[in-house]
Amino acid sequence: MTLNDYISEWIEELAVQRRYSECTLKAYSSDLHEFLLFLEMHFGQQNSVETLKTLQISDFRAWLSHRLSNGLSARSNSRALSSVKSFFNYLAKYNLVDLETIYSVRRPKLSKLLPKPIQQNVIFELLNADCFFENEPLWITERDKAIYALLYCTGLRISEALNIKTKDVNTEMQIRGKGKKDRIVILLPDVIAQIDKYITSCPYDLNEGFLFVGVKGKKLHASTVDNRLEKLRLQYNLPMHSGAHAFRHSFATHLIQNGADLRSVQDLLGHESLSSTQIYTDVDDYNLLKIYERAHPLEKKSNGDT
Repeated sequence: MTLNDYISEWIEELAVQRRYSECTLKAYSSDLHEFLLFLEMHFGQQNSVETLKTLQISDFRAWLSHRLSNGLSARSNSRALSSVKSFFNYLAKYNLVDLETIYSVRRPKLSKLLPKPIQQNVIFELLNADCFFENEPLWITERDKAIYALLYCTGLRISEALNIKTKDVNTEMQIRGKGKKDRIVILLPDVIAQIDKYITSCPYDLNEGFLFVGVKGKKLHASTVDNRLEKLRLQYNLPMHSGAHAFRHSFATHLIQNGADLRSVQDLLGHESLSSTQIYTDVDDYNLLKIYERAHPLEKKSNGDT
């Protein structure tokens, strides 16, 4: 088998056995492709399995340094290294490479990236807006408000929201998330009302297709949602780089600030690991005090609760 044969089988394994999403598969494939291109430039010859077998730790360090010099972040380098390690793990099953060298490469140190939630009053202002942009059909504003309400109510990823079919909208909905794992989300009455308002105003028949569509009636793209939010950023004092994911951050942050337990938020977000949810516990002292006063038995007793 050639190196390309092993790459194809590796991608197939990630898709079938690991059930990685199409987006993740593309990222892994792209990272490995970029790594192999660097090796060809680094050694001045075509790659083979034998090339990978003889790599030294200095070769991996040279690759990461090359990426940094091209402006790629430590976080991007860390992800790329994980992708390459995944492929090496696959080759190691056939005793084609030794994992000791690649696992000796230190993962780039990452700065702590805290989520940037949108303030509650700003979210309510968005949801109560009459129209976002002049000379634009009103149904588009109603669509955007329905998206924002849905994301903030459920903590859905934008990709999950845009895959919803109109016929599946209900008080309780089953959502397929990362790794093709299903979870249940609950829609509050105000959210359902906003979705109904959007459906009624939309000039297209949404009954048999996707719930959220663009100006031509086709499935809405996540990039369109993010681009429109960027245009609204200054107008509504949104955080820098506010994309649709900011509503997911806001959902989790506001729940925890109001006393929700971490395990429940983990389930609602569809996180596989609790560590992914723990970033939302970085709330300020004021909110911590509110939770403490509301939840601690001694505080309840001092307030006359029984």
